[in-house]
Amino acid sequence: MPSHPSQREKKILEQVQEHGSVSIKELAETLNVSSMTIHRDLNKMSAEGLVSKAHGEVTLPTKSGKTAPDNCAMCGKVVSERTAYVISLVNQEQKRACCAHCGLMLQVQTEGLWQSMTTDFLHGHMISANQAFYVVQSELNICCVPSVLSFGSQQEAERFTKGFGGKVTYMNETIHHLQNMMHSE
Repeated sequence: MPSHPSQREKKILEQVQEHGSVSIKELAETLNVSSMTIHRDLNKMSAEGLVSKAHGEVTLPTKSGKTAPDNCAMCGKVVSERTAYVISLVNQEQKRACCAHCGLMLQVQTEGLWQSMTTDFLHGHMISANQAFYVVQSELNICCVPSVLSFGSQQEAERFTKGFGGKVTYMNETIHHLQNMMHSE
């Protein structure tokens, strides 16, 4: 495995170009170095404009250096309509997140919130994030980890957990769960 910084940086760039988004943990494991080594390399690469680093994920930067409108405002991943989370602000701006995990974390940090919508995992339509039921700790990871899946019906969320495990929670419980997970790392 590459041990020289420039060799690692080349490998990091190849991984990001190939996958679009790579976690720092994955890079550390793939390149057989510590997370701190990866962080140092990424800080240098980010300063040079080669990559964007946010919340444990690495992506390619957009031309403006800002997150592209079709990328998650939290982690930078491409937003899939299958898992999108949309935050509307009182000033009529919108912030989009790739999944309920990022959407809920972004919502906690956002001032001037007017409304938030999440995509029902089973049916693919937008539902009120405040009224949704969330499944945490399931065996199915489709976007960010820890996985958070949104459901419009408590019954459907509970049926899902019978096959894939996890726990059905309300919005505030889910936010609390994510915050606890972040602080325990």
